[in-house]
Amino acid sequence: MDNFIIINLQAIIGTISIILGFNWWIKPRLANLSIHDALLPFVFLNTFRYLGLLFMTKEQFYDGFPSDFLTTVGLWDLATAILAIITSIALKGKWKFAIPLVWVFNIFGFADLITAFPQFFGLKLYDQNLGTIWLMFITYGLTTFLSHIYIFNKLIKNARIR
Repeated sequence: MDNFIIINLQAIIGTISIILGFNWWIKPRLANLSIHDALLPFVFLNTFRYLGLLFMTKEQFYDGFPSDFLTTVGLWDLATAILAIITSIALKGKWKFAIPLVWVFNIFGFADLITAFPQFFGLKLYDQNLGTIWLMFITYGLTTFLSHIYIFNKLIKNARIR
């Protein structure tokens, strides 16, 4: 089996597992929470996006690899992590501008992922010796992607209620 098939199988199984776990255990616990409290764990999850700086570390990729892609991924992830920290503090404190800040964070963080994922596949990164980056992509990357979907869904439903 080649790497492209393996990474896609992992993504499919991971997505199904995350959705099941979310629907069975997490969603019922969020049902009666305020918008601030329901969004907080999903925004906070993204504070660990500083891990994307792995793309910029020496020895992770061979020298001929496009450094502009690696730098862009690393810096966008770092910026997303910083936005997530600020947004988490605003949500926890139930600041007046917390929900608009969630919109900014979520659009930025989601844009990062939807531009990086196709490039990951376009550059056939799955055929490289990625080590921890493979694991990060197929677990944490997938989880953060789905967290953005949940956040958008919650924000849109909240806007309709108002």
